[in-house]
Amino acid sequence: MNIVAITPKTPAEAMGIQVGDNLLSINDRNISDEIDYAFYSADEDLKIKILRAGISQEISITKSLDEELGIVVEPMKIRSCANNCVFCFAHQNPPGVREALNFKDGDFRFSFLHGHYITMTNMGPKQLERVVEQQLSPLYISVHVTDPETRSKMLLYGKDDKLTEKLEYLTANRIQLHTQIVLCPGWNDGDILLQTINDLIKMAPGVQSISIVPVGLTKYRDNEPDLTSYTPETAKAFIQWFELEQQKFKVPGFENFVLLSDEFFILADLPIPGDNYYGDFSMVENGVGQCRDFANRFNASIPMLPSTLKKPTRLVFATGILGLPFLKDTITPTLDGIENLDYEIVPILNEWLGADTVTVTGLVPARDLVTQLVGKTDADAVYLSYRMFSEDGITLDDHTREDIEKKLGVPVYIHHEDMLEILSPWT
Repeated sequence: MNIVAITPKTPAEAMGIQVGDNLLSINDRNISDEIDYAFYSADEDLKIKILRAGISQEISITKSLDEELGIVVEPMKIRSCANNCVFCFAHQNPPGVREALNFKDGDFRFSFLHGHYITMTNMGPKQLERVVEQQLSPLYISVHVTDPETRSKMLLYGKDDKLTEKLEYLTANRIQLHTQIVLCPGWNDGDILLQTINDLIKMAPGVQSISIVPVGLTKYRDNEPDLTSYTPETAKAFIQWFELEQQKFKVPGFENFVLLSDEFFILADLPIPGDNYYGDFSMVENGVGQCRDFANRFNASIPMLPSTLKKPTRLVFATGILGLPFLKDTITPTLDGIENLDYEIVPILNEWLGADTVTVTGLVPARDLVTQLVGKTDADAVYLSYRMFSEDGITLDDHTREDIEKKLGVPVYIHHEDMLEILSPWT
C-alpha cells in the first residue's frame, strides 16, 4: 500500500516513515487496504515493514493503545459485482448518467464502511474469514432470493454461489447482516419469497432485518429480460397477501422483522405505517420508513416554526411524483397557516428515465428539474431534496446545484427535509 500522507506529531513521523514509502505489513500481517491498516495498527507494539526505493526496511514502534500511528494509505479500489442481475439498474441507464452509476459495486469493504448493498457472489473463503477476523459488522446484503435455481435465473451468475452457506458462516461468527429483497413480480414473489424469508429468519438475530423493495425499471431496457413494475393494483394486492403471511414472521425482540418499503404503501394508496412498524428505523436510508421518519421530524418541528415571515416570500419545493400526496398531506396544514408564506410543491415527471415507472424523488434528474421549473422565475427560492444529489453534490445526470441555479435564474438550495432550517433565513 502506497503511503500518501503522514500525520504530523505522530509515531510514524517520529520514526521517519515517509510519503511515497510502500507499507508492506504490520506485525507480519500484509496490508492490502485502509481497513487492514486500521485493524492491525491498533496494537501498542508494532513491527512495521516498508519498502523504500526498492529496499525493504523494518521499523519497531511502541505507542499507546488509543494513539494514532499516523500513516495515511492510498484509497481503496472498489471491486465490481460479478453478477448480471435481470433488474440491475446499471444495465438500464441512459447516456449521460453520472459515471459512478454505471459501476456495479460488489465490495464487502464498502458495505461495511458505507452501507452499500452487495450480493456476496464474488466473496470466497479468504474474504469471509477476513470479515470474521476483523469483525466487519454489520454488512448489507442484497439477497433477493435463496432458492438456487431461481437465484441462478435472476443473478445470471452461472453457478451456485452458496449464498446461504456464506450467510450461515457469518452469522455463526457474530457478524450482523441487514438483508434486502428486490421484488420482481413473477420471479421471486409468492412461495419463492416465503422460502427466502424463512431461510433468513432461521439466521436471526445474526440477520437483523429483511427489507423488501419493488423493482425499479427505466425505459432503457432494450435486450434486457422481460420484467414488470408494480402498479397500484398489484402493490395493494401484494400488501394484503403479505400482511396475512407476516403474522408468521415473528422473531423475539423485533416488532416486525420483515419490512416493506414506503413505495409499496404509496403506490397502493394505503396509509404509511406508524412508528411501531419500523422499530428503530435502521433501514430508513433504504426507503423503509422514510415517510414516517419525515412526518415525525416535521411534526416535532411545528411548535418551533415561525407564525410569520419577515416579508412576503414565495418558495418552490420540487419532489418526485410518488411522494406528492404524502408530502402535501403532511406539511400543507401547517404551512398554510404561516403568514407571508406563499409556496408551491411541484411534482417532477421523470421524462428522462421513464415517467410511468420511475417516480421517486431520489432519481429526479437535473434536466427534468430545469424543464419543469423554468416557469417558476417568480419564486424567491427553489428547494431540492438532498436525495436528488450524490454525496459529492451531483445529480443523476451529472449536474450540480449551481448548474441548475444558473439555468433557472432563481436561487436554488439543497435541503435535508428540515422545515425549520428551510424557513429560518426568511424569518
